[in-house]
Amino acid sequence: MIQLIKNELIKIRSEKYIKFIFILNLIPLILNFANFIVNNRNMALENGFYFTFYNQYFMLLPIITSIIISSIFYIEYRNNTYLDWITYNISRMKLFFSKLLVSLLLMLIIFLSNLVILLGFYSVIDGGISNLYKIVLSFTTLHLIVVISVSLIFSVIIQLTRNIVISISIGIGGSLISMILMAAPFSYMIPLTFGYRAGLYFVDNEFYYEDPLFSTFVGIGLTVILTLFMLILSFKIIKNKTI
Repeated sequence: MIQLIKNELIKIRSEKYIKFIFILNLIPLILNFANFIVNNRNMALENGFYFTFYNQYFMLLPIITSIIISSIFYIEYRNNTYLDWITYNISRMKLFFSKLLVSLLLMLIIFLSNLVILLGFYSVIDGGISNLYKIVLSFTTLHLIVVISVSLIFSVIIQLTRNIVISISIGIGGSLISMILMAAPFSYMIPLTFGYRAGLYFVDNEFYYEDPLFSTFVGIGLTVILTLFMLILSFKIIKNKTI
């Protein structure tokens, strides 16, 4: 399995989109640093720097995740190596997980880079560590829910469409819809918007739902069901496809 992961890392090493993705993911931080210096020096979590950054980052997160997972699978279609890839004397499940794990690894690097910068910034500017654990819990919750669900959803979409443009377009559309619905009272039924609200809970629980226990139970349940369904569907697709 380790060798398969190394193989996938070698494949994406020369992909230009990786550099673009890492630059793109820093845009919310750069914009908010600029705004902090020029206009607003409010460091309060619930209505200041972190809240603004969190909203902007949430808009990009599903897009970035969909680009990474789609691109990693699309390599085989673009290079006409899909048939060779699935006919290795290796379990197709291992082949699938090698791509999924590499995608999650890249998202982990993105997550850690943003989190370290955030914590360093608040440690220096805010003059203390009282808010740091809230940032860690909030940002980690957002990433876990959104990245895992989006990765599994788009592992299915890219295998069904075999078209990187369609897959990324769906990712952009999903992000826009999530931005519209993130404040809706039923948003706990959608993994992306549930992840957004669950992350904000650690900043200020007033951002959460009126019935927190019910919403949390349903939100987690639906997210788990959806991700498991997508995982099983991916297994079925990769097992049955021969061309």
